[in-house]
Order: sequence, then C-alpha cells, then structure tokens
Amino acid sequence: MLSNLAIISRFTEIFASGILIAGTIAFFNNYFSGKRLRDLFLSLIFLSLFIYIAAALASQMMYSMGRSLRELIWIQKGIYFTLTLCSGFLAAFILERFGLQKWRWLNFLVISLTAFFIFEIAVASVNLIYREGVVEPVVNFSILIPVKPFFALMWGVLSIFGLIGAFRLKAGERILNLYLAISAWLMLASMFSSFLYLRFGVEGYLVSAWILILVSTLGFLLAEIIPPDSPVARQPLSFFRTRILFKLLLIFVLLIVILFEATTLATLNISRSALSKAIINGYARAATELANKIENAAAKPSFDDLQNLVSTSKVDAKGLAFIVAQNGDMVAHPDKRRALAQENVKANEAVLAVVEGKSKGGEFRDELGSLMVGAYVPVKKFGWGVIIQEPIASAYFELRRLETNSLLFVIAGIVLTGLVGVFFARSIEKPMKELINGAEAVAKGDLRWRVTVDSADEIGKLAIAFNQMTKDMRDSQERLVLSEKLASLGTMAAGMAHEIKNPLVSLRTFTQLLQYKWEDKEFREKFSSIIPHEIERINRIAESLLKFGKPMAPEFSKVDVNAILDEVLVLFEIVAKKNNVHVTKKLAELPPISGDPGLLQQAFVNIIKNAIESMSEGGGELICKTDVGEVVRVGKTNKEGKKVGEEMVWGEQAAEAKEAGEVMPVIFIEVTDTGGGIPDENLKSLFDPFFTTKMTGTGMGLPITLRIIEEHKGSIKVRSQIGKGTTFIITLPQQH
Repeated sequence: MLSNLAIISRFTEIFASGILIAGTIAFFNNYFSGKRLRDLFLSLIFLSLFIYIAAALASQMMYSMGRSLRELIWIQKGIYFTLTLCSGFLAAFILERFGLQKWRWLNFLVISLTAFFIFEIAVASVNLIYREGVVEPVVNFSILIPVKPFFALMWGVLSIFGLIGAFRLKAGERILNLYLAISAWLMLASMFSSFLYLRFGVEGYLVSAWILILVSTLGFLLAEIIPPDSPVARQPLSFFRTRILFKLLLIFVLLIVILFEATTLATLNISRSALSKAIINGYARAATELANKIENAAAKPSFDDLQNLVSTSKVDAKGLAFIVAQNGDMVAHPDKRRALAQENVKANEAVLAVVEGKSKGGEFRDELGSLMVGAYVPVKKFGWGVIIQEPIASAYFELRRLETNSLLFVIAGIVLTGLVGVFFARSIEKPMKELINGAEAVAKGDLRWRVTVDSADEIGKLAIAFNQMTKDMRDSQERLVLSEKLASLGTMAAGMAHEIKNPLVSLRTFTQLLQYKWEDKEFREKFSSIIPHEIERINRIAESLLKFGKPMAPEFSKVDVNAILDEVLVLFEIVAKKNNVHVTKKLAELPPISGDPGLLQQAFVNIIKNAIESMSEGGGELICKTDVGEVVRVGKTNKEGKKVGEEMVWGEQAAEAKEAGEVMPVIFIEVTDTGGGIPDENLKSLFDPFFTTKMTGTGMGLPITLRIIEEHKGSIKVRSQIGKGTTFIITLPQQH
C-alpha cells in the first residue's frame, strides 16, 4: 500500500513537473525571440528534466499496478536516456552561460560521450531489484555505464562556476549566480537523498529528494529568467510579485494541488483502512473455519487428513495455510516435504503468538523475515495452531492498483486544472496590462486615451468604467442623476403600457378575424366569452401594476391549466407565424388545480411573449409541455442552522430529500424557446423589478409573473444556454 509520504512525494513530482514545463516554454520563447543558444540549451535542460520526472512517476505507478518486468526495464532505460541527454545539455549550457569560448571544443567530447552512453544503455541488459516497500528499483546494467556520476559531475561543475560568478560579480548578477550555485547543490543533495532511499528504504528520503528537486528547479528558473540588470535581480523571489499571471498561477495551481492532495490522502486512507480490514477479516474467518474443522473432529486427524485440509483451504493464489505443533514444528503444510521434515518455524511471528494460545489477524513477519498478511488461530484440543498467510505484495495488490488508479485520475485532474488555470490567467493578464497602460496615460494628462478591452466580464466592465471616468465627471454625474430620475418616472408608465399590451393583442386578433369568421357560431361564442374577459383583464392589469409590491388577492377556483395554455397560444398564433416561430405542444393529461385563471393566463402570456420575442430575428421553435409529478418541500437554513424559508426540489434531488421534507404532488409547465439564451450574469436579476435588456422593455413582466406563481404556492426555475435557448419550468401544486 502507498503511505502518506509516498503520496506526498508524487504530488511534489507533479508540482516540479509544472515548473519544468513553464521553464521549457519560457526559454523556448526567449530563444525564438533572441536566438541565443543559451536559451535553447536551457529549454532542453528543463524539457529533459521534465521527461525524467514524468518517467520516474510512471515507473512508480507501473510497479504499483504490477506491470511486466519488460515494461519496467524499458521505462528505466528511458530514465537513463534523459539523464544522459540532460548532462550533455548542461555541459553545453555551462560553456555558453559563462562565456568559455576557448573551451567550446569540449562540446565535441561531451556529444561523443553522450552518444556513447545512449548506445550502451540501448544495447545493455538490465537487472531490476525491487525490495519490500521501496517503489524505486536498484538498476544494474550488464556493463558499467556511469550515467548518474556524469549527471552529478555536470551539476557540480555548474555549482562551481555559479559560486565563482557570485564572488566576482556585483549587485543583481551576484545574487543570480548564487541562486544558480545553490540550485545545483540542491540537485546534488536530491541525488544523495535518492541514494539513501534506495539504501535504507525510508520514504522520508524519497520525499526529501523530490522536494529538493522542486526547489532546485525553481531556483534554476529564477536565476536564468530574471535579467541581471533588473531591480528584481536583487530579490529573485519577488519576481513572482511582478506579474499578475504568476500570482494567479501560483495561487490557483498551488491551492488546487493542495486541495487534491488533501482530498486524495483522506480518501485513500479511509479506503486503505476499510479494504485492509476486510482482507484481514477474510483471513481470520478462513483460519477460524479451518481450526473449527479440526476441533470438531471426533478423533485426532491423521497426517493425510490434515494435509488435505490445508491444501483445500480457500486462500488466494499466493496465500497458504499450515498447521504447527506447540514447539513450532510443522504438522501440515501444502508443501508436503516441509511437513514430513517437521520443519521448525518458530521464528515466524504468527507461530510464536499462536503457540501461546493467541488468535489474531494482521501483518507479521514469517520465518524468513518477509512481511506477511494473514491470521492465526490455536487448536486447543490438540495443542496445535492454524496459520494462514500471504505475502503483503500480493495480498494488497488490488488495493495498490486502486490507489494508483485514483492517483492517475487526480494527476489528470491537476494537469487539466493547470492548463485551464494558465488559459484564464492569461485572459486576465492581457486586459489588465491594457488598463495599466491607460492609467499611466491618464496620469500624464492624456484624457483622450481609451482602453480597448472587449471582454464581457468584470475587467471589461472596469474598462468601460475607466473610459467613462476620463470624461468630465461632474457633468456626467449630473446628467446621470437627471436621466435616472426621468427613467424612474417613465418606467412605471411604460410598465403599465407593457402589460396592457398583452390583452390588447387578443382584442386586435379577434377584431381582425371578426369580418371573416362572424358566420362561425363557435367563433362568435368564443368572441363573446373572451372579449369581455380581456377587457376585464386590462382593468385588472392596471390595478395589479399600481399595487405592485403589495399583496394581491387571487380569486381561486378549479382551473384546467392545459385549457389556459391553449388560449394563450391561440392569442399568439399570428405573432408566432409573423416571427417564423413554430409552436409545438406536448400537453399531458392534468388534474384540475386550484388557481386564478386570469392571473395564470397573465403569467403564461408574459413568459410565452418573451420566448417569441427572443426568436424574433431568426425564428425558431416554441415548445410548451405539461406533466405531473412530485416535489419535496424542504426547509432552507442559514449558516447558523436556523430555518429561513422553504425550497422545492424535484428529480434526483427529490429522491434524496424525501426523508427530510414533505412530498407534494404538482404539475409542471415547461416553456422552451430556441432563442439566443440568457447570459449568466442576467439570470440572477431576471425577476428583479425594472430589470430588462430590451431597448423598449420595462422589466415588469417577469417580476409580476413570479408574484403570480408564488401566490399559487408554486415556483419558477430558469435554465438557459447561450446560443441554444431558454427553458422556464413552472411548478404548481395540485392542491393547496
């Protein structure tokens, strides 16, 4: 199983990989802009170090997942390839970095040595030695290939030249050279810590090695990316404060890595504890069953009977059961020769415990000192002991596979999050630079400067506000106050006209059809029933607008929601055709509900009218659906846990909340359009009075609709996607 330190080391590897990728990209960009060989070698050094860390991480995970030895050998050869290449790039960088033109002939020697090492690695056979609890193997090539000494030599040379530069140079150049020397020392220290891990198997050394590599690569990056004549060169760590991009990336990525790491550690610890307990309990049950079979025997079992029992016990592929006597001698064993020889296995920790009459399941060491997982139970009737054991590597193999797969998903998540973080950080940094340039221009007195930021987010709004601020603030403020007063007065009057316009649509429609359908008796009856009703609606709309914000008293009766929807759709039939909107009805059979038909009609008119208007430019489809179902009314609580209201949920949420709330039968009315959709920033204000995005809108339709639905003890939810359309979902209780 992976320990917490092993998991922490892998997260450290991931973070170091991120720094190396950033360095690779930065130095590649510098090379293409300045054409300096030094930057090219730097980018190749960072790239090869990234490949080395990625290959090391892959090697650890492949071992945990039980991959074939052939694959593990190839990954180790890849690690040695990258170390060799990195050593060659380091040598070339040192010659360029410190201006050793006279020694450039050494490049030929380094290239030859690097090519020789790569050839030897490719043709040599490899022996990997994995030890218990150590995820990195001891790698033995069939021939001597001093790759790691060569790698260490190059870092040592770099540290020496960096230290010489720190003593010879002044100011910022001295600090940067000192950073370079320290980074090289830290890389050497990481190699020594890795050696200690392979020697002693203590995971603290492994974590130390990767932390040292992380700090080393960070120092190396700062030493080479900061210009020597920059004021930041005196305090290289302050470089991360000079650009908002670095701040955002550090905060974003670091927090995400810490969050992923904490979550993964907690999850794996819980899973590890539960699964290991289940494995041990399984062994304990098997050992108890075997002991009971022996105890319940009428007579003392014969040797063949015992051999049959231990051979047929249900143990995993690499597990085995055996029986020992009080003195630790083997009584029965799947390997019959060991049993016949009465081999003494008292050195086995489980045997020592079971001969003392103890029974337990867990981890223990066998007679050879190998770590085992199993259980032991005494057979008191005959003075024997039953032991079931399996090597810890095979016992916890599936658990290791689960841990490794979990880490793979976490790594993928971190990589994806990091890429998204880089994208968004750059999208923020660019307009911020534009704002800084504008602020500097205005500070110099150029009030004609305009910030050209076209983003629709908060920075875009800030840019608009900045451009507005460059005008005469006093005159602009006075005009704004005056226009706001006039807008407030006009909104109420326009709001009344907006709502009265809806019933006038039906009046106009029927008057237009009157001369064509007067002979139609059904039309005359509908005309006689609807027109007075619509006139009454105009009166009630005016009253409702005047009383907006005050409680309204609906007149409830049994109503057919489908019939009301049909009436509203008839009113908008001509308008829909005019705007090339196709209307689709999917009306389920609904029970009658208690409601005010006039108010419900007004609510449906407002929503359908908005839906049609959203498709007025290119046409589309209007879908009206009804259905029956259930919602759960649950209490809403604040941070202190006090109940502050109610909320209705349905679907999967309702299934989860049934025990915590009241189940209520409802009907659903769903109105969907295929218009342009509503931006996220407008969804929150959709039902606010006077909020509108239309040139001629008043912002009164949807607030009144919400009030009507709430008066009917219902709710409205809105789902919208830009470019795909909007759906209004209304729930109304079947009884209230």
